[in-house]
Amino acid sequence: MSLPVYVQSYSGYKANERPRQFVLDDESYDIAAVLDLWYEPSATYFKVQSTKRKAYLLRYDEPAEEWTLQSAFDGGELLARPGIELVTIGPATALKAEQQIESCEHCHPYDAEIPFDWILAEITCKRGRYDFVLTELARCPNCRQPVNEKTLVEPK
Repeated sequence: MSLPVYVQSYSGYKANERPRQFVLDDESYDIAAVLDLWYEPSATYFKVQSTKRKAYLLRYDEPAEEWTLQSAFDGGELLARPGIELVTIGPATALKAEQQIESCEHCHPYDAEIPFDWILAEITCKRGRYDFVLTELARCPNCRQPVNEKTLVEPK
């Protein structure tokens, strides 16, 4: 599971060179050190240690300019997400969200990088402490494969 986070970063010879702090649910986590760093074609990963000595994995998607918390090695409570409100997505909203999909991880695995629930968040204008639950399966308009809340998609 990954969570979108706001990251304050150091920008040296390029933008967002390394994270200095991240914010999740209005709480700040100061970064004391970058423990490891590796690259993928579409993203850079940072294993960081907070000033409270907990390790986290942050992912920076450079083309989309988006940061996500991928894992909380020593801070699993962040991914447990206490206080999350479940939002039920009915057929009409699911259809509206389907229309925003260009392709999915089934038909274009290298292009699909955004979880479907991000599109649901845009349509419902609900960001932050929300998880979405589809009452019916959505489908990719390109390949007609089922799409759930966490399926990776490429938006239009």
